[in-house]
Amino acid sequence: MKYLIPIALMFSMLGCESQTPDSKSNTVVASSDKKVSYLDEPLKSMVNQRGLYRLVRSGGLVDNPNTSTGKAVVNPVIELVKSTDRIPLIKGAQIYLQYRLWYLPDQPTYIDLRRVLKHPEMKLPDGSVATGSEYMMKQKVSVNQAIGYTGYGLDEDYELVEGDWVFEIWYQGKKMIDQKFTTYWPDKEEIASMTKLLGLGNEIMTKVESSGKPGSKRSWPKIIVGEKEIEDSAVLSEMKHAIDDPNNQRPPQ
Repeated sequence: MKYLIPIALMFSMLGCESQTPDSKSNTVVASSDKKVSYLDEPLKSMVNQRGLYRLVRSGGLVDNPNTSTGKAVVNPVIELVKSTDRIPLIKGAQIYLQYRLWYLPDQPTYIDLRRVLKHPEMKLPDGSVATGSEYMMKQKVSVNQAIGYTGYGLDEDYELVEGDWVFEIWYQGKKMIDQKFTTYWPDKEEIASMTKLLGLGNEIMTKVESSGKPGSKRSWPKIIVGEKEIEDSAVLSEMKHAIDDPNNQRPPQ
């Protein structure tokens, strides 16, 4: 049996809220009081990856008034299942995209971005209707670029609504990212195959043992998927790297 190796991406998934060759790219003119060579280039943006993801594990559910549902999942680890803009309405499906802005000044270290989500009407348990959410977030700038993820997890029955979901990222009053996904009702065969795949991450358990090394909080000697144990050194190395460096995000190739 082949195992999919998750790449750990640690960030706050807002919602119940939580490149591909056809990536989109926008351009606006950058402005700054101090003129330096790289700022002579236009500010650019693109979607590097987008599609159907699955949740490997998370830090739990918290209240967040900025999201459509009033809930947020913190510190999720997600894994790309399929690069696509069509998302099947199956509980556990995660809609995500990775965006990139570049030719930014190195200072300030963090920039303010506005994230906007528009989605089909969703009737919440309290009887109210939600059609989207909007909030401000800070994004780190490194080597004149900012790379981040944003998305939404379809974790509740009332979130399974068919139609267009549009994610926007705004910077200094200009829309830099505009990514649309379309959710649809899958047939029985797709439900059967995807439910098992999306649920696999929730079955991942770990055995945690002390590494015995000064300054190291833990090591991950074994990873258990269901009743199967994985002892492949490459798998363990990847997982240990993700845990030791939870803020690691791989830039687009």
